[in-house]
Amino acid sequence: MGWKKSTEKSGELLYNEGMTRLYKPYRLITHTADLGMDVRGKDLPDLFAQAAWSFFDIMVEARLIDSKQERAIAVKAPDREALLIAWLGELLYLFEARHLVFGKFLIQSLTPNALQASGWGELFAPKKHRLKRVVKAVTYHQLRIWEEKGVWQARVIFDL
Repeated sequence: MGWKKSTEKSGELLYNEGMTRLYKPYRLITHTADLGMDVRGKDLPDLFAQAAWSFFDIMVEARLIDSKQERAIAVKAPDREALLIAWLGELLYLFEARHLVFGKFLIQSLTPNALQASGWGELFAPKKHRLKRVVKAVTYHQLRIWEEKGVWQARVIFDL
């Protein structure tokens, strides 16, 4: 358990193999007619990976997602906050349009305006993944990314 070097394409990024089973890197925030999360990561790439995993865990039991298929995912945006919205929005699109759920992520490249990643997952199976919530949209409301004492954090509000 713990942080391990990825054997995927870049070989330099780290991911925590046990995080999907032992603890959740986010906490839910109650919000009128919506749902929010505060999520944390050890650096910006980890924050984006943790936000993605947490997003799926809000909708389904992410720990039950098998990493069967790899999919390349790339998004662009004018700034870091918009990039987080674009990233989560793309994952929502893949869930709604392609019925894909992801349980593992590798951020291969992250700049203030672009993200390239791989996600591993499978087709959504209602009996296996039990839908907990339906997210309609990722919003800019109260969106924030900040670093505090060496830990990167973000707040994201979802329209349910």
